[in-house]
Amino acid sequence: MNKHALKDALLAALDAEINAALSSASTAHATASDANNKPENKYDTLALEAAYLAHGQSERILELQQRRIQLARWPIPVIEQDDVIRLGACITLIADDDTERTVFIAPVGGHQIESHGIKILVVSPDTPLAKVLIGKSLDDEAALTLSGRKQNWQITDIN
Repeated sequence: MNKHALKDALLAALDAEINAALSSASTAHATASDANNKPENKYDTLALEAAYLAHGQSERILELQQRRIQLARWPIPVIEQDDVIRLGACITLIADDDTERTVFIAPVGGHQIESHGIKILVVSPDTPLAKVLIGKSLDDEAALTLSGRKQNWQITDIN
């Protein structure tokens, strides 16, 4: 697995999120400042709501930009098959029902990226899944309970 390509794809996904948030903020700002949206009475709050939305989008943009900077500055560590799982590891898991999942532990998570036809779930180290995986080794088992359902996974590859 080419982790540098995964990092590039994740940066591109963050760029797309930032651009979408910028567009939404621009639309909300235009709505808030449009002369046609002056309140007609005390119950007309369209402009006020748009201003709140523009402010929220601005905060979201700042957060996304900070995450992008953090990821761009992150040097991807070299992780060998016999290492324990840590930040920067790309892990292949097989569930009890033989479904396979690939997970990449990066400083910024919350995305799914496709590489060579494989869907890769990108998680940050503070997610429940990463917390279960960090410190484990090849052929270890990992169990995670989500929504009251326990899932057991066998670690079949680490890089």
